Amino acid sequence: MLKFSFSLPTYNAERYLAECLRSIRDQDYPRERVEILVADGGSSDGTLQIARRYGARIFPNPRKLADFGAKINVKNASGDLLVIFAADNGLKGRDWLQRASRQFEGDSKLAALWGKLVSGDQDPPINKYYELIQSDPINHFLNKNLKHYFRSARHDPAADCYTFDVTPEKPLVWGANGLVYRMDLVRDAILQEGFFGDNDVFQDLIEKGHTRVGYIPSLQTYHHTVTSLREWSAKMARNYRYHLASNYRTRNMRWVFNRSFKWKLALWALYSGIPVVSMAHALYLALRERNRYWLYHPVVSFVQTAIYAYYTLRERAARKMFVETVRVQDRERPG
Repeated sequence: MLKFSFSLPTYNAERYLAECLRSIRDQDYPRERVEILVADGGSSDGTLQIARRYGARIFPNPRKLADFGAKINVKNASGDLLVIFAADNGLKGRDWLQRASRQFEGDSKLAALWGKLVSGDQDPPINKYYELIQSDPINHFLNKNLKHYFRSARHDPAADCYTFDVTPEKPLVWGANGLVYRMDLVRDAILQEGFFGDNDVFQDLIEKGHTRVGYIPSLQTYHHTVTSLREWSAKMARNYRYHLASNYRTRNMRWVFNRSFKWKLALWALYSGIPVVSMAHALYLALRERNRYWLYHPVVSFVQTAIYAYYTLRERAARKMFVETVRVQDRERPG
């Protein structure tokens, strides 16, 4: 049976960590074929005690960011399959690993497998909204390529698995929260020098020709991402400043900065910056799907645009990233 390596960066993560690790250890899968690797950024709460209780291997992560933690974990991993995980994740159901393993065992060319992110019963409303869009609002707006691939996907009803080939020109925003890779296909990309984001790993995989991926909607992963709009805003600001603007030069950003990015970004600025437009759309979606959590959409969309605009105007690194991205877009235009 294939061996799973769970890569789990932590920093003061005791709020959800026990639930997360319990969901892994409770799987109907041989315990010796599952390893949990925790790269800890110097937690001062009960994170390390909880990790030891569930048999995790713990490594120090002095640079704290999750992407550097992934390098440490992968360097020490021994599994056939790598699961990119977080302390606020959890596997839903006891057969999660069985179902994932079965897909890789049955298809030697399958490079990656993902499922749907869901919220828990006790999660706050904003987390229920996150479950609707499966990402942040701007990526939800810019990248609709999964629907494109569904049209030509091979569907196995018994496994509820859609299999398709991804092209670099139509990227997917895949990278974390239960994404499973064949370890040997991504190890070198993760271990390369410099900052390399989780979405970049997936893009690098596709560009190297490992294009067959799978998506199982019923293979679900809990993501207790945030508890309030304030917490979500702080997370977006941190991601934009440190994961994107400060490190974009070492990253493979073609998963978002493709040729249509500039025009989509202009449309996004109009959509999110004029609340009456996004509110009308949210009302339509709420009525069509009978889901009131869509009403968070115009608020969160506006806040994200405001955060990005604020730090782009304020910080030199963000301004340089924006200017260089536009210039690259212009150079890539045909003719």
